[in-house]
Amino acid sequence: MTGAGARAAATAIAILWAITPFPTAVAQPVAQPPADAAMRARTSDMEVRLLVVAEQESTMSAPAAARVSAVEARLGDAVTPDRVLVRFECAEAVARREVALAEAQAARLQHEAKLRLQGLQSAAEIEVSLAAAAVDRAQAQVRMADAQIAQCSVRAPFEGRVARIHVKAGQSVTAGAPIIDVVGSGALKARVNAPSRWLAWLRQGERLEAIIEETGRRHAMRVARIAGRVDAVSQTIEIEATFDGSGGDLLPGMSGRVLVPRR
Repeated sequence: MTGAGARAAATAIAILWAITPFPTAVAQPVAQPPADAAMRARTSDMEVRLLVVAEQESTMSAPAAARVSAVEARLGDAVTPDRVLVRFECAEAVARREVALAEAQAARLQHEAKLRLQGLQSAAEIEVSLAAAAVDRAQAQVRMADAQIAQCSVRAPFEGRVARIHVKAGQSVTAGAPIIDVVGSGALKARVNAPSRWLAWLRQGERLEAIIEETGRRHAMRVARIAGRVDAVSQTIEIEATFDGSGGDLLPGMSGRVLVPRR
């Protein structure tokens, strides 16, 4: 092919390339965003963890540094309010109270003597007033000794059962050291950290269902309280729920799952 013929052929190919349409891409369907997340949550089964807790529970601690003289409760014992659970050695506090009582008696006698002398015009008003102040000071010392003796024992704060004993007789403890755990004998409740998205439908009185791992049984519950703040880190909100029925096989500390029925 001559040079002119080659140039003509190239020109024709370029023209055909320019006027030939490119194949059109097939449009792909665009995935639509899900409807409302809360509605999606309501239409599927969900589960979160729960913890069974007592309405009242307390860890009794040592009011001061002392030595345990006796533990008067055993694990699982039923206790009534003000029952002595643990006693501490208290000889020093008792001795201080006896000294305070003696000083209070002496102050009263001196005050009475000053009053008699005042009636005989032999004591000034200031002497009588000082004697009266001494009586008040001595009585305050007695009350202080009584308060110290009251710290010689740990008593049950409410009706319940002993859940744990931290000390033994003869053991020395520091102020604030845990002594004994008591759980109330009232109704139990469930504490749940629920996803914050549940707030779209969660209300007081809402029915939930629990599966307790220790027993494998299911328990119906109702939401009793909802916290006033969402945890910003975990995006959960704390709720409390009460168990329908007796829940006689439940114990504080049991755990399980919360199921929300399909809606």
